[in-house]
Amino acid sequence: MATILPESSAYPGELSVAVDAARKAADVINRFYSERTAETYTKGDGSPVTDADLAADTLLREIISGAFPDDAFLTEEGAQNLERREHDRVWIIDPIDGTAQFIAGTSRFDVLIALAVGGRPVVAVAIQPTTGLMHAAVSGEGAWRLTPDRCEPFRLEPLPDLPRVVSSKWYRGHDGREQILHIAKEIGANEPPILDVGFQPRAFDPTQRTYDAFIGLWHPPGESAANEWDIAASDLIVNEAGGRVTDLWGRDFIYNKRNTHISGGLLVSASGDLHEALHQALESHLPSPAPALDPADDLEGAGR
Repeated sequence: MATILPESSAYPGELSVAVDAARKAADVINRFYSERTAETYTKGDGSPVTDADLAADTLLREIISGAFPDDAFLTEEGAQNLERREHDRVWIIDPIDGTAQFIAGTSRFDVLIALAVGGRPVVAVAIQPTTGLMHAAVSGEGAWRLTPDRCEPFRLEPLPDLPRVVSSKWYRGHDGREQILHIAKEIGANEPPILDVGFQPRAFDPTQRTYDAFIGLWHPPGESAANEWDIAASDLIVNEAGGRVTDLWGRDFIYNKRNTHISGGLLVSASGDLHEALHQALESHLPSPAPALDPADDLEGAGR
């Protein structure tokens, strides 16, 4: 069956290659997943990586670099290569976002691909390998929902009367629970559950949507479990679909930083109005001054 693609005037080649690469990586990951043949290893930071991560990472690099040989890469498996900083165009990739979920067999894992130009994402693709559900976006051109035989615009649905808010254990959801509860109460939201996964674009898809906003608290500089590859694709897809993604101070993220951690927290909302309400509720809970957009700046200032 031929791949049905969205139309892009600004980045047609990049979008086509990213969609093709995501689907092929998903096929590789699914083979490991269904056959339970992926070995698991422990990286230097104590996090797991599997044969499926490594195979998908290699495949994605091969496909994208074959089409765009002058572009750089920032992936979870190669973040320390600072040569990427010399490039204006950088592909930011998480071959498996949710490796722990892959290992546990929950199906709650994704392939995330984004092209950043000048520090901001301009093309993004996210796919859930086990279902084939894909979301894509191009800066200024909108977002799309893709299944194997359909491509349709992706616009976030209206909010329910009472917004549903969540947080995550990866963003201090447990030790910051009292703050999160207070913020939710201020906007009339539910008591936020603490998820064991981060945010993925499919969380706002009508087939899976169970919440309307995601609050991820800040970390000390360089200590966050979240990195650029965890949020770059979501950043563009949600913004182009009518939602909003910023840090807790309301700042747009920058990408291809010296230090790839996300120390300013994460705020994702299904509408601009909800985002503004959450941002106002957050203000009195935020430390001052705000952390630097690049944690490397704060780490240098502290002599670390």
